[in-house]
Amino acid sequence: MEYIALVYGGFSGESEISKKSADEIFNAFDTSIGQPILVRIIDENWVAEFNSKEYPIDKNDFSFSTEKEKIVFKSVFNIIHGTPGEDGKLAGYFDLLGISYNSSDVLTSALTFNKNWCNRFLSTYGIKVPKSVVFYKGEENSELYSTISYPCFVKPNNGGSSIGTHKVNSKSDLETALNDAFKYDTEVIVEQFIQGREFSVGIVFNKGKEKVMPLTEIIVDSEFFDFKQKYSEQGAKEITPADIPFEKASECQEIVRKVFKLLRLKKVARIDFILNDDTFYLIEVNTIPGMSSKSILPQQANHLGMDFSDLIITIA
Repeated sequence: MEYIALVYGGFSGESEISKKSADEIFNAFDTSIGQPILVRIIDENWVAEFNSKEYPIDKNDFSFSTEKEKIVFKSVFNIIHGTPGEDGKLAGYFDLLGISYNSSDVLTSALTFNKNWCNRFLSTYGIKVPKSVVFYKGEENSELYSTISYPCFVKPNNGGSSIGTHKVNSKSDLETALNDAFKYDTEVIVEQFIQGREFSVGIVFNKGKEKVMPLTEIIVDSEFFDFKQKYSEQGAKEITPADIPFEKASECQEIVRKVFKLLRLKKVARIDFILNDDTFYLIEVNTIPGMSSKSILPQQANHLGMDFSDLIITIA
């Protein structure tokens, strides 16, 4: 029997979202490619959930032992949003152990998780991104205030799910937003606000073939696509496929292909955009997108005739 670790949890406020995705993946997993075992990683507590029991993970070789046998993993299905799954830390650990995994490698993960450096890198290749500045906790940042235009977005530079993110409409509200964002990261990015329609596009890559998903338009009834809008039952409307001319949709999909190749992304990604007038601005690259059956990427795959189990096989 070959075992695949479904690694979930993490060290951020996204751990509950990770748990939801992991549970649904576990229930839909095709066991012909391997027997899935949920592995929970929360701070120093790494636990395998096996046969209704919990067993501590031996971090020396990422294995665990039951009363009868030692279980080793053939590979890892990484579903940790945020650190340490999405920022490259776990990728480096698995590289050292020689265990294969389905997420992007150390360099790509670290780069895409850092919004500032990812945007700077992509902009050198002609990808449109918002203008931004970065504040560093504990450092003198006073010269940056005069460079900021309002409204703007304040975000933890290394984070996800819009946790600690604020839309700031005036200078008087900036300090409060910065202080809150600094609760989640030592670096805070302040981005130009771009008015327009918001879209998200998934891409999967398997056996040398890429499949770019149809665009999903995200329509919110609040200031922006925040944590509540993303995950509550009364959240944003997600329209797949988006009501957009074929030519513009194709243009966006070509940007997704280009970004996937430039960043050397692996297996799967979801990329978010704002369409301002006639120009797509890249907002964020998600290397471990939400994977509950109602998440954006599974919605897009379903529109192409790929059910949830097929999608899991493709990116496992």
